[in-house]
Amino acid sequence: MKTVDPSHPFVKVSFLIATIVLVFWIASFFPDLVLALIISALAAFILRPFVSAIESKFGMKRVPAILTTFITVGGALVYLVSWLVPILLDRLILIHGQIRQFPFESKLLELTKGLGTALPFIDTVSLAQSIVGLIERGADAAGSSAQKALGTLVTLVIVPFVTYFILADGPRAFTTLIEHVPNRYFEMALNVMQKIRRQLVGYLKGWLLDSMIIGLLSIVGLSILGIQYSIIIGVFAGIANLVPYLGPIVGASLAILISLTQVGDFGMVGPILIMTLIIRMLDDFVVQPLCFAKSVDMHPLTVILLLLIGHEMLGVGGMLLAIPLATILKVSAVETFWGLKNYRITA
Repeated sequence: MKTVDPSHPFVKVSFLIATIVLVFWIASFFPDLVLALIISALAAFILRPFVSAIESKFGMKRVPAILTTFITVGGALVYLVSWLVPILLDRLILIHGQIRQFPFESKLLELTKGLGTALPFIDTVSLAQSIVGLIERGADAAGSSAQKALGTLVTLVIVPFVTYFILADGPRAFTTLIEHVPNRYFEMALNVMQKIRRQLVGYLKGWLLDSMIIGLLSIVGLSILGIQYSIIIGVFAGIANLVPYLGPIVGASLAILISLTQVGDFGMVGPILIMTLIIRMLDDFVVQPLCFAKSVDMHPLTVILLLLIGHEMLGVGGMLLAIPLATILKVSAVETFWGLKNYRITA
C-alpha cells in the first residue's frame, strides 16, 4: 500500500492551509474582538504615513512620532466630533419627531387605493398593513442593531492600544518572525509574507476608496433628487459601506424616511430606489472590480461570491474576513507550493 510522503509539497501546503483555516475558525467565535483588530489594522494603515513623515521630517524616533501623531490626529478628531455631534443630534431629533408625526397608515391607504384601481385583484388593506408591519419590523431591527453596536463600542476601547502596538512593534515583529524561519524556508517564507502584506494593503486601500466613492455617489444622487440632509445621509452611507453592500441600503433607508417628511407622501420612494439600484450596479460592476479585484488579484465574480459565502457563514464578520482570508489562503498555497517545488525543499 502506497503511503503519503509527508515531505511532498502538496502535503505541506495542505497542512499550512488547514492551520490558517483553523486560526480563522477560532477567531470567528470572537466577532467583536476580530472587528476591533480589523479597525486597529485599518487605523494603523491610515496613520503609518503620518508617523513616517514625522520621523523623517523632524528626526524623531518611532515612539515619539507615534505619540505625536496620536495627539495631533486624536485632538483633531475630538474637535471635529465635539463640533459635529451636537449638530447631528439636533438633526436626528428633528427627523425623528417628523417621522413619528407622519401618518404612515393613511398615506399607505391612499397609495394602495391607487394601486387597487389600476390592479383590482390586489387587496389594498392587507397590502397597506403588510407595508406598515414591514416598516415596524425594520425599525425594531434597527433598534436591535443599535443596541448591539453600543455593546461593541466597549470592545473598541482597545483599538487605540492595539493600533499603537501595531505601529510601534509591527516592523520589529515581522523581522523577528522572519529571523526564526529555518534557513531552507527563509527565501520562500519572505516571498509569501511580502506578497500577502502587499495584497492586504491593496485590499485596505480598495476598502477605504470604495466606501468614499459610495458616500460621494449617494451625496450627489440625493442632491440631484433634492432630498434634504443629503450630505449627512451620504456620510452615513459611506461609513456603513465599510461593511460590504450595506452602504446603499442604509443611504436609501434614511433618504426614504426623510423624503416622507419632506414631501408628505411616497412620491420620492421610486426615484430613491432607482438611484440606489444605479449606485449598487456601479459599485458591483465598476467600483468594486477596480478597487478590489486588481488589488487582491481575484475575478470580480469571485469577490462577490466570497462576500456572500462569508455573510452566510458568519454574518457581517464573515463579510469582513472573507477577502483577507481568501487572499492569505491563495497566496500561501500558490507561493508555498511553487517554492517547495522550485527550491527543492524536502525536509
